[in-house]
Amino acid sequence: MLRAVAIASLALAAGCGTPRLRSRMGEAHDPKPHEANGASASGRPARNVASAAAAAAIALTPAAQGQIRARLPAPHRIPQGSLPPPVRSADELRALVGRRDKRAPLAAVAAWSRELGLRAAGETGTELVTWAERTHRLRASSDAPASGDLLVFGRTSSHEAFDLVAIVVARDPRGVTEFVYLAGGVVRRGFLDASRPALRRDGDGTSVNTYLRHGKRHPPKGTRYLAGELLAHVIRAR
Repeated sequence: MLRAVAIASLALAAGCGTPRLRSRMGEAHDPKPHEANGASASGRPARNVASAAAAAAIALTPAAQGQIRARLPAPHRIPQGSLPPPVRSADELRALVGRRDKRAPLAAVAAWSRELGLRAAGETGTELVTWAERTHRLRASSDAPASGDLLVFGRTSSHEAFDLVAIVVARDPRGVTEFVYLAGGVVRRGFLDASRPALRRDGDGTSVNTYLRHGKRHPPKGTRYLAGELLAHVIRAR
């Protein structure tokens, strides 16, 4: 008789929506309300429920849908095999800052210069300076640069007198020149004021002269680092 009652009780429990749990002693008992809802006694979600939620979230990620993160768009990189975007204005030149560019630094600046109207000649800094002197475009470092002019710096990463060339973007009311150049495979922006060559920032923290010197070699004592200290020549675009 007792066996029949027990079987009937188990059948009744199997037909209802609440599962029956077994204790450590093997006896069946009804789950507590928080256990039936997938929560522990402390109110936190049970581990199996959290694991299921995590698995569902992973399944919805782009990687699970076949998108590899390494292939996602990278706006700072120029797609392999494609040409860099053309430069026709100061704003388009600024837009290049932060992009990676595999060209030689002088080749990149020469291309920007041609697109803005100046056809500079020379594959090295020395050749560029020679061309500028021959065409009466070469100016002293003390001359105020204008938009589109080229700036020639010396000994920024080597012992060469003219080893870095930049292109001028604009000049602000303080007399500080904004320029763009390529170094370390990345397009960068710098600032220059040849009248205050050793000053890095104004009193309010605004840039005056950018650190241009880069490389791994240990510089000797007395080495100069700022743009205003390293500027050698200005080359007129017009």
